[in-house]
Amino acid sequence: MPSRSKEKPGASAPGKSLPDYLRPGLDIVFVGLNPGLYSAQIGRYFAHRQNRFWPALAASGLVPEMVGPEDDVRLPDWGIGLTDVVKRPTSGIHELSSVEFRRGAKALEEKIAYYQPRIVCFVGFTGYQYCCGKTGGSGRQDARFGGAHVFVIPSTSPRNAHYSLETIIVALRDLREYRDRLGEDEHGEQLIC
Repeated sequence: MPSRSKEKPGASAPGKSLPDYLRPGLDIVFVGLNPGLYSAQIGRYFAHRQNRFWPALAASGLVPEMVGPEDDVRLPDWGIGLTDVVKRPTSGIHELSSVEFRRGAKALEEKIAYYQPRIVCFVGFTGYQYCCGKTGGSGRQDARFGGAHVFVIPSTSPRNAHYSLETIIVALRDLREYRDRLGEDEHGEQLIC
């Protein structure tokens, strides 16, 4: 059984990771690739002030109010969880090995199977590729991961200049609509990735 980190938000020290915000019954679990050093240092997800995750999430309608990194611990109250493929903080994905990605993907799949969220949303195409062995664009994927439906949005990192804030907001609004449709009809593809 996967264990939830007992660390308090904001308590991460260099070399430590971010806690998982997971519990049974979540609608969506956002999966980052791995924590950045700054996020791990202050103990908050997507903490860099130029990261577009929080403004896009607030504009998408998935949460009822403006949110920022300090609200990561509150997301489960709105049916949203947070975790990463690889829990080791780095200054960039170039520091991660393929072994770490394989181990992380396996551990993540076990967590998802245990907590059973309805949707796993990979924040970035790389995490989806490592976990599901597939490539694809943004949006709903015809696959399951750990039993959950799969959705992908572009990376919200400031390093990902290929996608604008507006593009990410549109992707998250599509995710909101997909979540709402699933609530009306849970009959979907049963493919496993």
